[in-house]
Amino acid sequence: MKKIFIGILIFVVIIAAVLEIILPRTVTSILKEQVIKSTHAREVEISLESSPNAKITLGQVDKVHATASAGDIGDVEFQALTLDGEKINVDVMELLFPGDKLTAKQRTEKILKSAEQIELKGIVTQDGLKNFIEKKVDQLDNAEIKITPQEVTAKGQIKVLGKTADVDIAGSFFLDENDVYFRATNLEVRNTLIRHVQIDRYLGDIKILQSETLPLNLKFNSVQMRDGDVLITAVRN
Repeated sequence: MKKIFIGILIFVVIIAAVLEIILPRTVTSILKEQVIKSTHAREVEISLESSPNAKITLGQVDKVHATASAGDIGDVEFQALTLDGEKINVDVMELLFPGDKLTAKQRTEKILKSAEQIELKGIVTQDGLKNFIEKKVDQLDNAEIKITPQEVTAKGQIKVLGKTADVDIAGSFFLDENDVYFRATNLEVRNTLIRHVQIDRYLGDIKILQSETLPLNLKFNSVQMRDGDVLITAVRN
């Protein structure tokens, strides 16, 4: 009888260890992989909190916090990314055993059943913005970017009637239908005979970020220009 009791006790301890330690770690590891896939982030750290910890195995997460020192969303390089969420309910079975023939969006919707709050914040530096603009805007070369709370300025060179001209651009970021754009409000061209240049002809609104590139069905909702960088925030509606 004593041996049976000891055996049952050992079994209970093992099950408790699985519920409290092993499965939560597995869920954390899988979520980390999802963040890396969606943002190409490096040095990702994720922590899940629930009380008791075994709630995580049931897909109930009180708090989640994730950080990445660098990553990409779409074609934009972010210096840092942080994600915070509260009262999240996930489908653990879908995480552990993914279904077939589901798109990334469909699987995200199936995994994330509900959430009281999820917020993603990312920082885009002047160098990150410069790299993006040089890749996306063929007309602008040798760009120098400066970001302030009031505006974004860029110096560079463009082709005007086949000739190279120096250009100064000023503008700002704005949101349109949850996508992030840059709009030039002033364009000054030098070293050319053309004194008046139509901004729309040479530099229209530039789409910087699309919400459809975000993980977890997040949507961009805030763009804040600061000294030297831009803080971009997305939330789950």
